[in-house]
Amino acid sequence: MAGNFSDWAPYTNYVQSGLVDGRYVNAGFLMIAAGPPRLANIGGMTAFANAISDGNNQNANQIVLPIGVLQNFNLSHNRQFSRIFELGSERSYFIGGRTVGQLALGRVYYHGASLLRMLYAYYEDIIGTTTVPPMWPNNVSDANPNQHDVIIAPGYENIYVNLASDLFTQPIGLLMYIRDINQEALGAGYFEACVIPNHSITTDAQGVLLQENVGVQFERMVPVNISQLSLISTTDQNAGGASLSQDFLGIPNTAA
Repeated sequence: MAGNFSDWAPYTNYVQSGLVDGRYVNAGFLMIAAGPPRLANIGGMTAFANAISDGNNQNANQIVLPIGVLQNFNLSHNRQFSRIFELGSERSYFIGGRTVGQLALGRVYYHGASLLRMLYAYYEDIIGTTTVPPMWPNNVSDANPNQHDVIIAPGYENIYVNLASDLFTQPIGLLMYIRDINQEALGAGYFEACVIPNHSITTDAQGVLLQENVGVQFERMVPVNISQLSLISTTDQNAGGASLSQDFLGIPNTAA
């Protein structure tokens, strides 16, 4: 394995050391879950990190609900920079501006709750004379300081499709939780104060699936310091296993 600039050997070594064969991340080990708008609603980042790192994550069951049958997940950040030139030279400076983040989720509508209903799963509300309970027993629906009673119904029971409802002026939160294929936690982040500017349902006469898509804007992403796999150093020469020796390959050893 390489890892140091002086050890670079394209025919014999990997560029990065510390990587273990068969230990990777794929889509089956990334989970998105819906929850309250702010981590402050459930005691802050430390309390949340402890909840999702606690043994079998039983405490997290009261905070977030995984969203199933997701087919697509996209996260992007965009930051504006102003380029400032000066008189008397051809050089320039960059001034950092605002950062805006957004998500896109795509889901097959398989059975039960629609995607909008899942995103607002924690939310307990009153629509007219109807009380809409949260989709699962949680300890955060009453912790939201903004107990908004909906006037324009988003839908009922399993199907929420009316994005014009004033329910969707209320923010939600989303958890991103990543493990490797050995189920070692790699990291997590919480998207706070998410709003949904667009929603679509698509199918066609030849189709056998109903596809839902939402765009999500969030106020900020909070990295969650969970109990996880420690940093894999690029100087850990043994973590990824030994490379083929140059002597075995008959290649002169010219590395410093």
